[in-house]
Amino acid sequence: MNNALVWLNTELSKTNYQIDSFRHTKAELDSEIKEIDGKLKKVKKEIAEIRSIEEKLKNKEDLDNQASRYVGRLEEYLESLDSLSDLNDKNYDNIIKDIEDIESQLKEEFNVDSKIRTAETYINKQMNKIGEKFDFEEDYKPINLKFSLSNFDLYYKTDDDKKIYLRSMGSGANWLYSHLSLFLALHRYFCKIGDKSVIPPILFIDQPTQVYFPTNIEDNSNEFDAQDLVEKRGKPESLDADMKSVKNIFEQLVQFCKDTKDLTGIEPQIIITDHADGLTLDNVTFDDLVVARWRDRGFIYPLPNESVNIKSDDISKEQMPIGIKGEQLNLLDPSTS
Repeated sequence: MNNALVWLNTELSKTNYQIDSFRHTKAELDSEIKEIDGKLKKVKKEIAEIRSIEEKLKNKEDLDNQASRYVGRLEEYLESLDSLSDLNDKNYDNIIKDIEDIESQLKEEFNVDSKIRTAETYINKQMNKIGEKFDFEEDYKPINLKFSLSNFDLYYKTDDDKKIYLRSMGSGANWLYSHLSLFLALHRYFCKIGDKSVIPPILFIDQPTQVYFPTNIEDNSNEFDAQDLVEKRGKPESLDADMKSVKNIFEQLVQFCKDTKDLTGIEPQIIITDHADGLTLDNVTFDDLVVARWRDRGFIYPLPNESVNIKSDDISKEQMPIGIKGEQLNLLDPSTS
C-alpha cells in the first residue's frame, strides 16, 4: 500500500511539467486562430461594404459614375483576397461565389461587356486606319494591330490569326508607330464620347524622332542638322528615308487633329518636345507649330534666381512650350485666350 502511494505521488508530481510542455503549443494555436478570425472579420466587412454599395446604386441616378466606383471597390476587394490564401476551402468557395454574383449583377445592370466590346471595336478600327499612314516595315503592311481593353495587350495579328507582340516586331520604328497609332486611336475615342470621357484629349509625346536620331548621339549645335546626325550615327545613306519618315510623323499628327475635329467636333491637343527642327512639311508650315526653342538655354526660363519681370502681355512664342497647337484648351497659344 505504501509503495502504491509513493508511485501515485510521483506520477502526480509530473502533471504540472506535462501541462507546461503544452502551453507553448496552445499559445501558438490561439494566435493562429485569432489571426484567421481577424481575416474572416475583414472579409465579412468587405462583403458588407460591397452589399452596401450595391444597395446605394439602386437609389442613385448617375449609373456610369456609380459603376466606376463599384468596380473600383470590387478590384480593391479582389486584391485583398491575395492575403487570405490560408483560409479553408469552404470559406474560399463562398467568397468566390459572392464575387461571381456581384460581377454577374454588374454585367446585367450596366451592360459592361457590351460597352467594352463597342469601345474596343471602335479603337481597333481607328488604330488601323491611322496606322496605315505611318511608315511600318513592309512585313507589317497592311497594318492589322489589335488592342484588348480587357488586358491591354497590343499586338499585330497575321492572316493565320497568329499574334505578334511588340517585343517581336523588330525595329524601333514599328514600336513607335504601334504606340502612336494606339494613343491617337484612344484619344479619338475620348473625343467621340465627348462629355462622357473623364480623360482630356491632350497627348504629350517626348522625342518621337529619336528612332531616327538617337538621343545618345551628341548634338550641341545651335540648329538641327540631320546630315550631321546621320553621319555621327554611321548611316549617312539613310538620310533621305529617315527625313521622309520624320516629316510624315508631324504631318500625320497635324492631320489627325484636323480629322478628329471633323469627326467629333473636338480637336485634340498634341504637345511634342523634340530636337528635330526646320522641317519642310506639305500641308502646314513647321514654324507655325513651334511655340518655343531652347537649344541655347534651359527648359525653365528665366531661371528662378534671375530677376526678370515678364508681363503676361509680353509672353512670346519663344517663351512658351513646344507643341502642336490645339483649340480645345488654348494651352499653347496665349494670343487666342
